[in-house]
Parts: sequence; C-alpha cells; structure tokens
Amino acid sequence: MKTLTSPEHRVETAPAAQPTRKFRPEIQGLRALAVLLVAAYHFWFGRVSGGVDVFLLISAFLMAGSFARKIEKGTFAGIRTVLTYWIHVFKRILPLATLTVVATLAGAYFWLPAERWLSLLSEARSVMLYRENWWSIKNTVDYYAADTSSASPFRHFWSLSLQGQIYLLWPLLFLLAWALVKTFRFKALPTLLVIFGAVFAYSLNFSIKLTASDQQIAYFHTEARLWEFALGTLVALALPLFRLKNITRAIMGWAGIAMIISCGFIFDVEGAFPGYAALWPTLAASFIIIAGDTQTKFGPEKLLTIKPLLKLGGFSYALYLVHWPLLVFYLYRVDQEKAGFGAGLVLLAISIVIAWAITKFIETPLRTWKWSEAKPIRALGVVAVCVLLGLIPIASWNKAIATTTLQAQANRGLNNEGAKTLEAGFVYEGEENPTVIPVRTSGKDWADRGPLCVETNPDWDLDEAQARDCHHTVVNDQPSKTVVAVGNSHMQMWAPVLRQLAEDQDWDLTMMTTGGCFYGTEDIKDDELFEDCLESSASMHDLISDLDPDLVFMTATRSAPDEDDELLAGAENRVDQLLADGRTVVGIRDTPRLATMHKDCLDRGGNEETCAMDPGQDVYSDPQLEIEVEKPGFGAVNMSDVVCPENSCPVTIGNIYVYQDYDHINATYAETTYDFFAQRALDAISRAETNSGKSAQTS
Repeated sequence: MKTLTSPEHRVETAPAAQPTRKFRPEIQGLRALAVLLVAAYHFWFGRVSGGVDVFLLISAFLMAGSFARKIEKGTFAGIRTVLTYWIHVFKRILPLATLTVVATLAGAYFWLPAERWLSLLSEARSVMLYRENWWSIKNTVDYYAADTSSASPFRHFWSLSLQGQIYLLWPLLFLLAWALVKTFRFKALPTLLVIFGAVFAYSLNFSIKLTASDQQIAYFHTEARLWEFALGTLVALALPLFRLKNITRAIMGWAGIAMIISCGFIFDVEGAFPGYAALWPTLAASFIIIAGDTQTKFGPEKLLTIKPLLKLGGFSYALYLVHWPLLVFYLYRVDQEKAGFGAGLVLLAISIVIAWAITKFIETPLRTWKWSEAKPIRALGVVAVCVLLGLIPIASWNKAIATTTLQAQANRGLNNEGAKTLEAGFVYEGEENPTVIPVRTSGKDWADRGPLCVETNPDWDLDEAQARDCHHTVVNDQPSKTVVAVGNSHMQMWAPVLRQLAEDQDWDLTMMTTGGCFYGTEDIKDDELFEDCLESSASMHDLISDLDPDLVFMTATRSAPDEDDELLAGAENRVDQLLADGRTVVGIRDTPRLATMHKDCLDRGGNEETCAMDPGQDVYSDPQLEIEVEKPGFGAVNMSDVVCPENSCPVTIGNIYVYQDYDHINATYAETTYDFFAQRALDAISRAETNSGKSAQTS
C-alpha cells in the first residue's frame, strides 16, 4: 500500500473533538476560520454559513488518516483498536458537551419561558445520547411540536450528534476494510477507496433526492450527510496521489478560502443544503487540505497559520458549543431576531473568553490526566461520569415538573373554573391563591382528537393524509347525526367541546385536522395555502364525500394580529359544495391572534394586567354571518368573546391560562367553554336547518 502521509501533507492533531499524531497548522487555522464564520453568520446575519460542513469534513479527514496509518503499519488490532478509539474520543468530547448542556439548562431556567422546559429537557436528553439531529427531524416536521417563540439553545448540537454517530460508525467501516485485507489479502488502499467511495456515492445521491423532496428532514438526516464525511475520508486516503506544483496548490488553497467565506452569501444554506449545494464548502475545504504547505511566499497557509487563528483553532470546539446558547438567550431577552453589530461583538468576545477558559481549565486537564489514560477502564469511567452528570439533572428536573403538574391537577375542579366564571351569577368557592393551570412547565396543552380512524375503522379505504390525520373522535353505531369536523389546528382546539357535544347529542364524530392547513379549494394560490396542504384539503373533502355526514364543522375565517379577521379564501366555494350535497355546515370563527405571547410578556416583567392584549378585532362581529345570510344551510359560531371577553384577551380566565402561544387556546381552557359552545353550536345548526328548509333534529 502506498504511504498515506508525506512531509508535505502531515496529519494534524485532532480538533478539540478528536486526536491524531501529527500537526498541520493550516488545518488548525481552517477550523478557526470555519467557527468564526459560523458565529458571525449567526450573530449578524441570522443565516447559516456552511462552516459546519467544513467541520464535518475535517473531522472525517483526521479520523481517516489515523485509522489508515494503523492499517498500513499493521498496528490496527481489530475490535480492540475500535473500542479504544471509542473510549478515547468520547472521553475527549463529552466533558465540554456535558458542561454546555448543564449550563444551558440552567440558563433556560432563568431566561426562557417555563412552557419550553419540557421540550428542552427532551432535547437535552437527545444531546447527551448523540441523537439530537433525529430529535430535530421529529420536531421540525411536527407542526404541533414547533415552538416559534425562539430558537432552541441546543439546536447547534445536531452537527455534534451527527459527528458522534460517525465516530461510532466509521471505525466499524475501517474494521471491515481491515478484515477484508487480512482475510482475502486485498490491498488496503483500494479496499478503503471502494468502501468509502460507495458510501460517498450512495449518500450524495440520497442527499440530493431527499433535499429536493423534503429539505427540512434532509438537513438533519444522517444518511444525507454521510457523503461529507466520506469525502473527507477519501481526501485523506488519496492525498499522497496528488502531485501538484506549488503554484497550483497555492491557487487551490486561496480558491478554497474564497469559496468558504462566500458560501453563506451565495447559497441559502439552511434552505438548500445538504444536497449538491453542500459540495461547495466541502470541496473548498478539500482544496485547502490538498494544498497543504505550498512553500510559496503568498500561499494560503500564510493566512491560516497566523497566531490568532492558531490560538482560536485550539478551542474552536468550545467556541462552537458556547456561542449559540448565549445568542439564543440574548435574543429572547431583548425580543430581537438579530444581535446587531455592537451586541454581536460583545457576544463573540464573551463566547471566546468562555471557550478559552473551559478549554484551558476543564478540557485540557481532563485530556492530559495521566490516571485516566493509564487504563481503558478508567477512561471509560470518565465517559460514564460525564453521561450521568448530564442525564441525572435532566431526569430530576423532569420528575419535579411531573410532581408539580399532578399537584395542580388534583385541585382543578375546585380552583380552576375557566370560562364558567363568565357565566351570569357565577360565585367562586375555591382557594384564595390557587395554582393557575395548565402549569406552565407542563408544555403545550393540545386537545386530544381521539383514536385514529385507521385504528377504529381498519376497513376504511384511507389515503395517506387521511390515515395520518383522521380521528374517529366519537364512535356511535346508531347516531342521531353523522358529523365531520375539518380544518387545521384551530379546529383541533375545539376537540374537547366537540367531543362532549357529540356524546351529549348522540352523534358520530370524525375529525380530520392538519397542522397549518385549513379546508380550502384545490385551486387556491400557493401563497395563501401551502402547496403541501392542497393534498390535505382534497383528502378532507374526499373523506366528507365518503362518510356522507349530515353535518360538517369547518373554520371559515382567519385572524391576524391587530387586524380584523377575514373569510378564508376558498371557504365559500367549499361551503357551496357541501350545501349542494345536502349537508348542514357550521363555521367556527377563528380566535383572535396575539401580537405578543402572554408567556413572553410575563417573562419580560409584565403582569396579568399589563399583559392583557388587544384582540385586534371586534370580538362580537363575526364575518361568517355574511355567509349565513347568503347561504341557507350554513350557521356561524363565534367564540371570540369567550376567549377575549369585553374586547380584551386576558392572560387567565378563571385561574386557567387561555392561550398557549400566539393563536392557540389551551385544551384545558377550551373544556370549560362547553356551555357557551354547545348552546351556540346548537343554535347555529337550528338556524341553518331552518333556513334551508330542513326540520331541526337536534335533541
């Protein structure tokens, strides 16, 4: 096998995340440049730079060089080498990761709203288990799990989780290559090139296809990122094969630097990566690595090896860890989307100081601790302690939240009357200072829609959207009415009262609600209804046709902060179609949308009085009444005055938080509105049936 290293292409020591034997200062500088770009784009531009892709490639390059040399020299000892590597690398990267997780949770306790704590604890657990990227996939695509109040202070761990997974997988691939070389006497270099070349080809193809079809998932997906690590590995393996003139290597190096710096400006990294667009920064980093020490007066290594960059490269891992939580906490507290130039400089300076300190006083002493290095079992003990130090606080905090929630729910019937306090003659008989529910630490309070249709009716022929979003909320074999409720999350909000009404009226109730997708027409413009929602809208209509209900509930208006709500585009067309089929239709008016979330106002020093919001609309005037007048068979239900009584949206009503975010009411509060909702819904049905010539059949 050809030698894998040469005097011109020495392999450097690992980043803070990984060790190797020799040192290439220009790669240390490249790492520093990449982390500065990551931080700068985060602080000042609110964009993604592509610097993370450079990190991914470098980590694979360094790892591959280390393993390839062992195979070449015959010092690769099979699974023992792999186990030793795993213990060694996680002993190095876990201490600072654990410290960052614990410190970030402490910051979240003091500076982020309590509603986010459960979600952050769940994400922190994923961080400690190196699967945050998969957590991000689940919660990015789950509309109901998304929290738009601020970014997650753990979100940057997606790339470190991905690296952790590669640190587990890559040694196994080298183990496979070693076994093939040893068993079949294959040549090492061709064997390694074939294995990692296949990974590169498969993953890049997968990445391009998934990015085109679902970029949000592809961005965090392990399979869609493997090729970046494979490219770094191939560069390490093929490095001795490059015989380039110094001037050529110098040009390549400068081109690589220019490409890396310009990447975030040229590409919408967060929206286009990691498909073929990610070749730009990874090839750029490859150019710089291949260029190496050009031995010219104007080579790029002259820039990359200046002392400030080399110093910064030594704690780039720590800088990447700490800069993002600091930014998230700052932006949330000042309620801004970007830091601004001055604040960004201060945040960067603070990040650098903290990163330098934790590297010098925590990471370096632990890494060079002779006692832990003397025996693998001791190093493994350090790894175990780090994991426990991260997981124990997470578990303890989760338990405390669960206990608080149970205690509050125990006295719910007596102390938390909600909308019932709006009824004439109501007298409160509960405790003087009760706990307001839902307890803020319990997270989002979404309404339960009941079992999926595929569970209660396996014989139904459902399409993909129906199978995902159709719920048979109340099953009744001999109903007085067959009822279907369709719409988005704003219809789901009313699931508690719709369920109770269906049970009281002896209905069979099916709900199909899709987050973010209202029930509109298929030909609606994409800017009014997301393209993905067209399928859901059509599926909702098909479900109605298949079930042939007597009554359909839908949302027919959409509200906006500080504006009157308007009829949904396409809603009247849908109403016409339903009425033409002989169905009664009830439209539920959209609830007012807040300009600022109540919880944010409270967390920034407000109180219940100062945090009450203007609904931005007349809660007593329902635009749906226009449809009711013009279209016999349609009835309107307006609950806005029960959510925002007297044209004010209070933080609490009857010791229950009303809103969970900008526009969704809590299920706990919705349950208490039943008397209002039932009366108004039955009245709307009666009016609709009377106006259309049907006799009222509600009991």
